This record gives sequence, C-alpha cells and structure tokens, in this order.
Amino acid sequence: MSEDFLEPGSFPAGSMVAGYRIESRIGAGGMAVVFRARDERLGRTVALKVMAPGWAEDEGFRRRFIAESRAAARVDDPHVIPVYEAGAAGRMLFIAMRLVTGTDLRGVLRREGVLSPGRAMELLSPVASALDAAHAAGLVHRDVKPGNVLIDERPGRPDHVYLADFGLSKGASAGSSLTVAGNYLGTPSYSAPEQIQGHGVDGRADQYALACVAFELLTGQAPYVRDQSMAVLFAHLSEPPPSLAALRPGLPVTVDLVMGMAMAKRPEQRYASCRDFTDALRGAFGLLPYGSGGSPVLGRPHTGAREPGGLAPGPGATVSLDRPAVSTQVVAVGQDARSGPGRGDGGPDRHPRRRSLVIALAGVVLAAAVAVSLVLAMPSTRGASGAGATAAKTPARPSAILPAPSGSTNIESVAFESSTDTVAVGMFSGGVDLWDAATKDIINILHDPGAGAGGVASVAFGPGGTLAVADGASVYLWETAYQPATLTTVFRAPAGVSGQLLTSVAFGPDGTTLAARYSGGNVYLWDTATKKVTVTLTGSDDSAGVGSVAFGPDGTLAVGDASGDVFLWDTASQQTTALLTAPPGSQSVDSLAFGPGGTLAVGSTNGDVYLWDTTTKQRTATLPAPAGINDRTSVAFGPDGTTLAVGYHNGDVYLWDTETGKVTGILHDPDPGEDGVRSLAFGPGGTLADGDDNSDTFLWHVSS
Repeated sequence: MSEDFLEPGSFPAGSMVAGYRIESRIGAGGMAVVFRARDERLGRTVALKVMAPGWAEDEGFRRRFIAESRAAARVDDPHVIPVYEAGAAGRMLFIAMRLVTGTDLRGVLRREGVLSPGRAMELLSPVASALDAAHAAGLVHRDVKPGNVLIDERPGRPDHVYLADFGLSKGASAGSSLTVAGNYLGTPSYSAPEQIQGHGVDGRADQYALACVAFELLTGQAPYVRDQSMAVLFAHLSEPPPSLAALRPGLPVTVDLVMGMAMAKRPEQRYASCRDFTDALRGAFGLLPYGSGGSPVLGRPHTGAREPGGLAPGPGATVSLDRPAVSTQVVAVGQDARSGPGRGDGGPDRHPRRRSLVIALAGVVLAAAVAVSLVLAMPSTRGASGAGATAAKTPARPSAILPAPSGSTNIESVAFESSTDTVAVGMFSGGVDLWDAATKDIINILHDPGAGAGGVASVAFGPGGTLAVADGASVYLWETAYQPATLTTVFRAPAGVSGQLLTSVAFGPDGTTLAARYSGGNVYLWDTATKKVTVTLTGSDDSAGVGSVAFGPDGTLAVGDASGDVFLWDTASQQTTALLTAPPGSQSVDSLAFGPGGTLAVGSTNGDVYLWDTTTKQRTATLPAPAGINDRTSVAFGPDGTTLAVGYHNGDVYLWDTETGKVTGILHDPDPGEDGVRSLAFGPGGTLADGDDNSDTFLWHVSS
C-alpha cells in the first residue's frame, strides 16, 4: 500500500476494504482516514475508519486495537456512537461505525455563535453521560474536543448528540513503540496536565477536556489561547484556569468554582464523574440535573440533592457531651435550616473585636512585595523564667517575618500543610494568606467569602492541599494546589447553632472527617465527600464560648470546653471514651495538640498547660505558666515528638521538653507590648510559625 495513505486519493471511490465499498473521504487524522462507505453485506452506509498500514504490523498494537474496539462496541449509552465491526484486513486495521449526518460542535459554534448556558448544557450533558458509560467499561477517550462531538441532524427528528472517535487508536498506541507523524495522544487545547506529562490517565482526564469544551461553547474560545501549541501545553501545566465569568459578563461567579474543580491540575481534585461536573455546572446556571427532576447542585461528588450556592447538612446522629458520665445513645436528627452569624448565647466570644474592612488587593500585593527575606533583630536581653533554659535551642531572632496585608487585624490561626513548606495564615479581619516558608514568598491569597460574618477563627489542612477555613458561622473548603486557590464547598451553620460563631476546625486522619466546634459548645462532624453531618456532639450548659478540637493519629477526637474539661470521642465506634476532668483552678480550654503515644497537651486560659496520657486517661504533668501570665495559651508539638511549643499572652514562646518537664528555650516576642501569641504550628525541619496578635507571623527555626 502506498506510503501516501493519509493523502487524498489513496483510496479512490469504489475501492473495497473488508467488505465495505468506499464512496468518499470524510476526513483524516495523524493515524487514520475516515471514509463514507457502504456495507455490501447489509446494504447500509457507515463511517469506516482505516488505520495507517504501519500500525497493523505491530502485533501488540493489533491485539490492543481489536480488544478496545470490542470494548467500545459493548458500551451501553445512546450517546456513544455505535460500533458495528472492527478487525484486520491484510495490512490494514479498520473500524466501522454509524455514519452521522449533520455537524459537530465546531459547526454549531460557527452557525450559532457563543451558546447560551441552556443550549450549551443541552449538548454537554449527553457527552458526559457517554463518557461515564465508557469509563465504567474501562475505556478512556483521550481526545474529547468539539470536533469529536457529532450532532445528528435529520429532518423530522430531534437532534441527537454522539461522542465519536473514542480514542481506540490512542489507547492502543500507548503501549506501542511505533511512531507516526502527528501522533500526539490528545489535542493541545483540551489536554489534561497528566496527559501532557505522559502519566497514566483515567476518566478524569476526559472530564478536564470536557470542561475545556464547555469553556469554548460559552466563550467562543478555548481556555488557553496561544500562538504556539507548545505554549498551550505549558499553560495547561502551570497556569490557573481562566475565569469564565470574566470573559462572559452576566454569568454567575459560581461557574468559576465548578470550572476550577473540573480543570484542577491534579486529577484527584476533580469531580468523581463527568456527570457530577456537568450537573454542578447546570446547578450554577440554575438548571436541573440532566435527566432528573432533582434540585440544582454545586460542589464535589454527592450522594443526595444539594442546594445551589450552599450545602445543607444532611441527617446525622446527636450525642450529648454530659458530665461526668457521657451518654453514647445515638438519635437520628435532620438538619436542613440555615442560620446567619451573630454573637453566641452569652458565653465568652472568641472574637471580641470589631471586624475591619475587607483587605484591598493593592495592600495584599504590597505585603507580598515587602515579605521577601524580611528579618527583624531581637532585643538583646530578656529575663528567662524557666529552669533549664538552654540557649542552644533558642534562636536569637526569627528567621523571617511574614507581614500581614495592609489593613488586616490579628492573626487567629496558622497551619502547615503536611510535609510541605506551605503555611496558611488566617486573620480575624478576614481572608487567609498562603506562604512558602522556605522562600518567604506569598503564593496564594484566599479572599474572605464571608465578609462581615465574624472573621477567620481557625484553619486546618486536609489531604491534597484542601484547606478548611472557619469563618464566622461557616466552614469553607479551598483547593490550594493551583492558583488562584478555588473555593469548592461551603458548610453552612446547622440549624442548632443559630447566632453562634465557629471556634475551631480539624481534619481527621482519614482525610474526609471534618470536626467543627461552635461557640455554643456543639461539635459537628462533617463527611467532606458526602457533604453531610454524620454526628452532632452536643455540649453541656457550661461548655459554651472558647473551645478547641483536635484529632489524634488513631482517629480519637479531643473536644475542649469552657470548664477546662476535655472529652475524648472515638470516631470509629461513635462513642465517648473518656472525660479528662480539669484540675482545680483551670479555666477554658484554649488549645489542644496531640503528641506521640497518645499524649495530649491542653492549653488553658489560665496560662497552664496540662499533659494527659489518653491511653490511661491520666494527667501526667502540669507545665506552669511563667510568672505574671494568667491568660490564653497556644500549644504545638515539634517534629521530634518531645518538644512542645507553648505561646503565651505576653508574646513569648516557651519550648518545653515533655519528657523532663523542663523549659529548653524561650523565643522572645520580637514586638513586645502587643496582645501576644494566638496560634502556633510546626512545619518541616523544625520551622515554627508563630501567629501573633500584631498581625504578623514569625518564623523560627527550632533545632531538635
């Protein structure tokens, strides 16, 4: 056969291929030519795809091609173009499919222009259905693009959407050593990052491509328009998804949340299925889910209906945190109402200050600019109160200061992403800054979605860069792996916490359980996959106000309350296992931190810190506050497991050895006279982030 196989005229009209008579050439790609042909045996017209001759000579490719063709023929979905036959004929591999008379999505765009949301979803939802059916059969398309979405247009019939060219040759060629000119496994404008990098792909790569197609239908252009294909590929790898709402004024801004998830750089951050994506996009437009009478949806993969713009708590269980014996009876409840933020029911308020204005972007940029390698010298002498203070473990000054944005007030919470240098800094004035503690550069800014609602009280990292932000009465989940960070989920305040503010959030070791404590004393456990409340832990009358939650590595949840007591909750058995009764003179639990071997550090607002063995349920030590300190404390265990950092109201941080009960060093406040330490967190290599009430975050290098 001629080496000019891909050129016009290589198969003249009337040629026979495996019982199919060629009538005309329809089109060609880098590896195959598609003809209009007639099946001489059945007398029907088909689309006949014939592979370039060289591929048939690779035995491994032949086997995979035929196997995937048969798998495609078994896909049961009305929007997957039917495969009639596939096989080999001499030096050729072929596949016969239904011939679609009409146009493709590119033709629709040329004819109709930029599509309305309703029209776009009318075309995209069937494609999502076809993709999910193929993924369930073990197939990945690898080349979803407007030219492969066909619209069958026939007089007297409704238009019908088909997904064509189901990546058979691409899937088969993945394991082949052959090369053919133009054999790129995908199309640059619609290729997922993992596909570009040559990594293994699954259905989430097709979802990414489908999102790119959606972007084009709604704006008239692909997401990344560049002069060269290589520049397009680099943009998919490194640049954040462009804002659809910015290019198409009038679209709801929530469409960017949906598109940001479907086009996440990492596949695990995308929706679980293509239908989940298109249904979420329909929900953002106020449309019903495809083929159902349910409610619009927005957010991650779900198991039940959700409301647009927010996620209502689902049914869960209620457990009372009574004293001294704790009831473990589980009672089913429903929680569907929404409530606005406000003050608590008379208990101490974690946020006594007024909220400031939302941070201006110019101020944020200025703060990032002055943050590079900023170092502040310490006062040369300070009195040390604590036996055994050791200068070797005490840096003379912070290694850097991460300045707060202009106009912000008071650091409330700091947290390191596991095994990374990324530190999140949450501010009472609203918003969260993400810093690289190694380079001292600001890498992401999470603007306050709950402006005026009470301020950021707590931040906590989950798996894959997911960040939970307790802001006012709601918990916001952000995906921080790409820029800009994308708000994906909002957990609104359940009905039972009307008028209360959040005080603390924490992720469980399973990565899907999120504990959120409110100022009234209740703790809600959310399943971040289903977006539902699974358990409600109701606090007793004296558990309101300041409080904290923390998870141990075995899934034990510690809940501190205003009396100073700590409840231990087993999330596996859904039972309270112990009540750690506060010693006389203790006050509200201000902070909690688990160390190795079940050690729990409890910081009290009287300045003392208590160490508990959660296995024996015994208090093992009291770390007394320095002289003159009788206010809140922040605690964090260092990576060596024995160093405990304790931040005090005077701004100093004491380093305690929990095995000896002695102070090994003191990190003196670089800016004395302010309100002191609000939050502490250890990162890799002993880096300690010290969130100070003066709105700056100090980084210290603490040797082990």
